[in-house]
Amino acid sequence: ELLRLRPEASVLMLEKSPQVLAKVRISGGGRCNVTHHCFENARLIEHYPRGNPWLKDAFEQFSVQDTLRWFQSHGVRIVAEADGRMFPESNQSESIIKVLREAARGELFQLRTQTLVEQIVKEQNGFSLTLKGGEVLKSTFLLLASGGSPGDAGMHYLSGLGLKRVPPVPSLFTFNVKAHPWSGLMGLAVEDVRVSLSSGSLAFRGPVLVTHWGFSGPAVLKLSAAAARSLNDCQYQFEFEIDFLPELSASMVMEKLQEQARLNPRQKPLNAQVFFLPRRLWEQLCAESGLASYHNWAETGKKTFQNVTALLKGRKFQVSGKTTFKDEFVTAGGIDLESVNSKTCESKQHSGLFFAGEILDVDGFTGGFNFQAAWSTAFVAAKAIAARIIT
Repeated sequence: ELLRLRPEASVLMLEKSPQVLAKVRISGGGRCNVTHHCFENARLIEHYPRGNPWLKDAFEQFSVQDTLRWFQSHGVRIVAEADGRMFPESNQSESIIKVLREAARGELFQLRTQTLVEQIVKEQNGFSLTLKGGEVLKSTFLLLASGGSPGDAGMHYLSGLGLKRVPPVPSLFTFNVKAHPWSGLMGLAVEDVRVSLSSGSLAFRGPVLVTHWGFSGPAVLKLSAAAARSLNDCQYQFEFEIDFLPELSASMVMEKLQEQARLNPRQKPLNAQVFFLPRRLWEQLCAESGLASYHNWAETGKKTFQNVTALLKGRKFQVSGKTTFKDEFVTAGGIDLESVNSKTCESKQHSGLFFAGEILDVDGFTGGFNFQAAWSTAFVAAKAIAARIIT
């Protein structure tokens, strides 16, 4: 956007890695989940545990529709899947990388990879950047879009600016369960459950996946994001529970079990399809509740039904640790949003300093929301810088 508005601007992009857009390349399993099919900004901001409602101004300037139009105008069609995630029609992240690299070209544009910034100092007419090796660069405007950091030490280069920062902690992680009692169900997916922290009311509905180390899936990832700070504070030692029948109350579950026993007294409970749950899941719950030991429903009683109901409506698991995807980590934390102008993404402390993406204390649920925040804040910052350039 900056190069489009100000093709005469001299732009230098610094990247510490050997190549740019590495996170774009690996996102979505190499397909790149560009954004999410959520066109109402009021609903869109609800998908950000950190950043809601600060992001509203950015989304009003560059929305999901604007993202789709931008890529379409550059020859890349973005399509939606049933769950709302949106990918390039090619299903290849390289399509996104190619168009972004082609757009970032100009006579005065330079890209330097494997360039590490050690320190940034604010000066009277701009900024001084000291690189690893001692080289010093000068800049009138500075846009920081270095992404999230797994720890505060990763933001050491900002120490000379005295910026207010929120310590980063992991977000979007899966739950590890020590001595995992359901490890034999590895690969089992349940499409609509309610997961919640046993210590409070925080809960989310959606698919859950049983893994060999614990639990994953969209519902678990959302819960991990929303509770990122509290779970970090307890060092990832906590209890959570799964409601496998969120549409039914406990009393309704009891009634259905009793009805099944009344209508099918000679049927073996293990072979029943009372709630149409995955076969392996029903067998596991029958074993844990004692229901599997009965030859037919006629042998069962109220106590057994209560045990089954308790498991169906709130099977508890003790979490001991987390698993994050090292290459795709998302963090909660970064530059404090109170110190950044939401309409321009400019620092309130240092004129000419701008931020975009996850370096801000902004993070979203899985599904394309983090990329959308990056596109929008980058657009806002670039537009604001372009408006300030004097020719």
